[in-house]
Amino acid sequence: MNPLTLSIAALIGASVVAVGPARADEPTFAYTALSDAARKAGQLDRYRNVPLSSGSLALGDCRLTYSLPRSARAYDVVPIRYTLERPAAKRRAAVEAVAFEDAARTGGKPLYDLAIPGNMRVKIEYLGSVSADFDDERYIPLTADPKTPISPFPPYRRDAMVRSGTVRAAEAVWFKFRITNTGDTVLDPDGFGASLAQPLLYAVDESGKERYVAGTINGFERNPNYMYPGESVEHWINFYNAPGGWVRGMKPGDYKIHFRMLFRYYKEFNWGINIWHGAEFARLEVPIRVRDEAADTPVEERFVATDHGETMPGFLSAFEEFMTTFRIHRPGDRPTREEGVVYLQVAPWTKDVVLKLILTDPREMAVARVPIVITEETLKITHNPKNVMVVEKDGKEEPAIVVMALPGMRSGFQLGPYPEVHMDEELRELRDIGANVISNTAGGWWIGEVGGRKDVELHSACYKYWYDVLMRKHGMKTLGWAVYPPTGPDWYTYAEPLLGRKVEPSMAEVGYGGHRSVDMGDASVPEVIAAWAKYNYERWGDTWYRTRDGRVPIEMEDTWGWMRDDINVRYPVGPKALQRFREWVAAKYGSIEAANKAWNSKYADFAAIDPQADQGNEDFGDLKHAPVYNKPDHVFHDWTPATEDWDRFRTHLRMDILRKANAIIRKTIPGAELSVRTEGSNILTPGDPKSENMHRRHIHYSQRRNAMVYDVLRQEDVLHFYNDYTTLPHSEYDWREAMREMVAWGGIPMFLPMFNHMRDIVLNPHHGRDYRVHYGLDTPTNGAMVHCLVAAFPWWKATYEEGGAPGIIWADFGCDAFGTETQKREMKLLSDQFKKMAR
Repeated sequence: MNPLTLSIAALIGASVVAVGPARADEPTFAYTALSDAARKAGQLDRYRNVPLSSGSLALGDCRLTYSLPRSARAYDVVPIRYTLERPAAKRRAAVEAVAFEDAARTGGKPLYDLAIPGNMRVKIEYLGSVSADFDDERYIPLTADPKTPISPFPPYRRDAMVRSGTVRAAEAVWFKFRITNTGDTVLDPDGFGASLAQPLLYAVDESGKERYVAGTINGFERNPNYMYPGESVEHWINFYNAPGGWVRGMKPGDYKIHFRMLFRYYKEFNWGINIWHGAEFARLEVPIRVRDEAADTPVEERFVATDHGETMPGFLSAFEEFMTTFRIHRPGDRPTREEGVVYLQVAPWTKDVVLKLILTDPREMAVARVPIVITEETLKITHNPKNVMVVEKDGKEEPAIVVMALPGMRSGFQLGPYPEVHMDEELRELRDIGANVISNTAGGWWIGEVGGRKDVELHSACYKYWYDVLMRKHGMKTLGWAVYPPTGPDWYTYAEPLLGRKVEPSMAEVGYGGHRSVDMGDASVPEVIAAWAKYNYERWGDTWYRTRDGRVPIEMEDTWGWMRDDINVRYPVGPKALQRFREWVAAKYGSIEAANKAWNSKYADFAAIDPQADQGNEDFGDLKHAPVYNKPDHVFHDWTPATEDWDRFRTHLRMDILRKANAIIRKTIPGAELSVRTEGSNILTPGDPKSENMHRRHIHYSQRRNAMVYDVLRQEDVLHFYNDYTTLPHSEYDWREAMREMVAWGGIPMFLPMFNHMRDIVLNPHHGRDYRVHYGLDTPTNGAMVHCLVAAFPWWKATYEEGGAPGIIWADFGCDAFGTETQKREMKLLSDQFKKMAR
C-alpha cells in the first residue's frame, strides 16, 4: 500500500489551519459526473414522460416545489426537477436529495448529513486500557525453512482492561474510546462527506507543556458504518512510532491523549483540509500517567466542542455521488423563482428519496420523504463462460470476488488487543458476503525473521496468523504473492539462505516511499523475486488460487511512478538500469547526433545521458524523495520525446524482469505468472492524450510515469494479470469499455478500487493545483480533487461480464480505502446475483 503519507506533524498542522466564513463571491465549480455520464449513455431518456411524485416544501419565505419518478431501476441516475422561490435575502439555499437514509434509524426526525452538515454533536468517552508484554520465549519466528511450525497467537500476555488515570508501562498498550452521535447529522464514512477520528499522543513535562510524540499506525480511526443520532461506535487505539525508539507500547512518563473528531470540510477551499482529512469538530483530552506498576487512580477528562457555524460547502455549486446530490443557490438582491434539476443515483435498497431544502444564516432545514419503487432488471448478470477467474466450491464454479486484506499492515493489532478475534470476524464476514479470493500486500515485515530476528514483531505475527491459520480455517483462496516492493533491499539481504549465496545488488538513489532502493537493472532482481515466490508457495501454496485454465497469478506490488494530486514522481532505477538505457538509445538511434536531433538535445555522447539528473522535486511536505520532471528547459521534461523514450525503456526493463522471474518460478510452480499491482489509477488500455475525457488522458500519462506504457506491454506480451488501487471514478460505461479492451488483448483485470473514497479531479479556473503538465494541456488549468462515493455493483458486474474478476481494497484505513456498510451490501448483492445467474 501507499507508504507516501504526510508526517503526523504535517497532518496536525494542516488540520488546524484557520477557516473562515464562505464569501458570497467565492468562485465555485460543479461536479456533475454522474448525470453527465447518464446523459451521454442515453440513460436519462428513460425518465421522460414517466409517472411522477410531486410535492412542495416551505421554509420561512422560501418555497420548493418538486417532482421525481415514482419508480426507477437500481443504480439509475434519476432527475429531480424543482422550482425554488425565494425573497431578496443574504441567505444561501441548498436543494439536496439522498437515497441512503434508513427511516427506521432516524427516530422520526429530519436529519442533516455530512454533505451539508447540521449540528455535529458527539459524546466521547474514555473506556480504559489494556497493557501487554511480548511472549518472546513462546514465539516461533520464520526461518529459511518455509515449513517452520506455526507460532502461538497472539504473541503477548495481556492484562485485563482497566479504567484508570494510571496505565502500566508495557511493550504494547491499547486505549479504548466510545463515540456516540448526539447531534442532528448522520455521521457516515462514505465519499464526499465523512467523519473520522484522529487520536494523538502528547508528552507532558513538569511545567505542563505538551509535546507531540505519536499518532496511530493507521493515522485515522474509521467507522465503516453510518452512525445515526443515538448510535455509538467503539475504537481501540494503539500509538506507534514515537521518538526514542519505542513503538506500540508506552514508557513511564506523563502524557495526554487528544482524541479528535474530524469532518470533511468544504466551507472554503483549503488544499490540506479538503484533501487529506478535515476540520476538527470535537475533542476529548485525557491525561495519562504511565508507571512501571498499575494503579487505580481517577480519570480526568476535558471535552472540547468546536463550533464551525455555517458548514454548507462554499466552493461547489453542485455535486453528485452515489446516493447523494445537491445544488447550492447563492443569495440575491431581489426575489427569484429558479427552476433546476438535481440528479440522484439510487441504490437497490432505496425506499425513499429524502429531499431537503437547507438555508443558511441561520441554518434551517425542511425535509420531504418521498417513497420510490426500485426495480431489479439492471441487477441481472450475464454469464460469461470464457471468464477464467472462477473458484470451485462444493463441486461447482463460482466467479472470483477478490478482496485486498491488510491484516499485517492495517487491520491486525492496529484495531485492538484481541486480533485473534477481530481478524477471524473480518475474514468470516468477507466469506459470508461472498468474497472468495484474498489479495495479499506481501509486506516484508516478516522477512527479518528469515534473516534471524527472534523477537516478537506484531505486524509479522498478525500477517502469519492470517495466512497460517485463518485462511485455512475459512477455506479461502489467496492470489499468490512474491515481494513488495521489489526495490526493497531487505528482500535481497534475507534471500541469501534461499539462493545459497551472498546477494549484493547495485543500489539506486532513495526511491519508493523514501527508502533505500535496489537498482532495477541489477541481474539479481528477477532471481530474488523468484526465490521469495518459491518460499511463499512452499509455506502457503495450498491456499493459492489457480484459474480455470491452470494459471497461477503471483502478485507483486510494484509502483514505479505516480500521477495523482499530491504525488507526481518517477522513482530512480539505478546506475545499471541507466547504463542499459544508454545502450538502448544507442541501438535505437545509431548515433548521438540522431538522438540529439530526435530529442532537441546537445549531448556530447551517450555516456552523458542521465534523465534523473538535475530534476525538480515535488513541492509538498515531506515527499521530496524522487525526481519530478517539471523543469521547462530540461531535455527530460514530462512528455518530451526524450522522456517518452525513457518511459518506454523503463517499461521494457520492467517486462524483462517479469519474463526472467517467470522462467525461474515456473520450474517450481507450473502455470505461474507474475501479476503486477500498482497505485495511482492505472489501466492497461491505450488511453488518449488529447481526449476531452480527462480520465482517458490520465490513463495515457499515468502509464508513462509508472513505466506501464500500453503498446510496449502489448509488444512484450509477458504481463497478463493486473490490478491497481483505482481511485478515479470512471463512469460505468467507460469502465466496461476498459475491461473489454483489456480482455481483448489477453489481460485479466483484477482491480481493487477504493469505492468508498474515489478522488476525481475537476478542472476549473480558480481552485486546486496546476494540471497543465499532468494532463498535457495547452494552457494553465487548475485541478481540484473531489471526494466521492462510487457504486461498486455496476463496476463489478461489468468486470465479470467482460472477463475479469470483481475486486475491492478492504482495510487500508490509513489511505481512507475500506469496506463500509455500503460496499458490504453491494458485495452480498453481487454474490446473490451470481447464484441466480443463468448458465
